[in-house]
Amino acid sequence: MNLHSTGRANWLFSGLALGALTMFLLDPAKGRRRRALAKDKIYSAGVKTRKRIDAKSRDLANRAKGLRAEARNMMSSDDNRGENKASESQPET
Repeated sequence: MNLHSTGRANWLFSGLALGALTMFLLDPAKGRRRRALAKDKIYSAGVKTRKRIDAKSRDLANRAKGLRAEARNMMSSDDNRGENKASESQPET
């Protein structure tokens, strides 16, 4: 099989799959139920995705706050150490 015939085969199978899906969803006997089920599953997947994105964004925000607090704490402890060293090196009067 050369590249050209492989492309045709892909198009053929894609067309067959699309036709079967269309027939499956537009079936007069059970198509309405299948469409409603597909709609509900898509909606549910969207809700789950939104919840996961919200949870991840809250997690990242909290981690950033924690890093900022740690950095602030490190900077203030460095400042305190510097002040202690400066006061120790100066003689008291």
